[in-house]
Amino acid sequence: MFPLILILTAFFTAWTTQAIADNQKTSQTSPAKIKVALYKGPGTGGNGPPDLIKTLNAPAAPTSLEEISPDQIRAGALTNFDVVIFAGGSGSQEAKAIGEDGRAQVEKFVGHGGGYIGICAGAYLATAGYPWSLHLINARTLSPKWQRGKAVLKLEVTPAGEKIFGGDTNVDCLYHQGPIVGPADATNLPPYKVLAWFRSEVASNNTPVGIQINSPAIFAGPFQKGKVICISPHPEQTAGLEYIVPQAVNWVSSRNAGPP
Repeated sequence: MFPLILILTAFFTAWTTQAIADNQKTSQTSPAKIKVALYKGPGTGGNGPPDLIKTLNAPAAPTSLEEISPDQIRAGALTNFDVVIFAGGSGSQEAKAIGEDGRAQVEKFVGHGGGYIGICAGAYLATAGYPWSLHLINARTLSPKWQRGKAVLKLEVTPAGEKIFGGDTNVDCLYHQGPIVGPADATNLPPYKVLAWFRSEVASNNTPVGIQINSPAIFAGPFQKGKVICISPHPEQTAGLEYIVPQAVNWVSSRNAGPP
């Protein structure tokens, strides 16, 4: 009887030790997921946020996404994340919702090494051309007439963009009134880098014709210790281009030591 107990005890001890070792090995070989905050509040909506949640919270994704409110941003909760995303809607309303204190918290977060992704409205929010904008990137809109319409447009990804996103060079992407930008000439910000160009345009509602073609569709730059990517169109809502935002998140993350 006693030999059997000793054998069973030894077996259980060996099994437990191996299980602990396997768990430790798994935790050592599986890096922690990139923590992403997605703004949820006045000024954002539509299909973009649900699509981002689905993609960035997929079981196999290297990211973990949580929604964050204006109150949480003002309270400093961005320090719990690696990257913040402001998605489509209205950049001015997003700015109004988080307020001056919230804008200061976003600037502080990125300046200390956090990543910023702005999609459509979030790209407007990041620019340096408005009193309410974050002034994270050295870009300004080329016209106050922003209601250009909705269309699938042609984009050409630059070599710099290919290094970040991978995928095809020439793609068709949904666009819905995102910013059309040029340099803002802000003396305290470096020039932005173009990651993709618009190669076609939509110009409804008496908006200027010709200014969208060959303008930046996706552009990036450093802000102090952090990184910023602005995306004027909507790859997160375009079949086959869902990989672009996750790759952008990886690049702006403080865990990616690559140059801005």
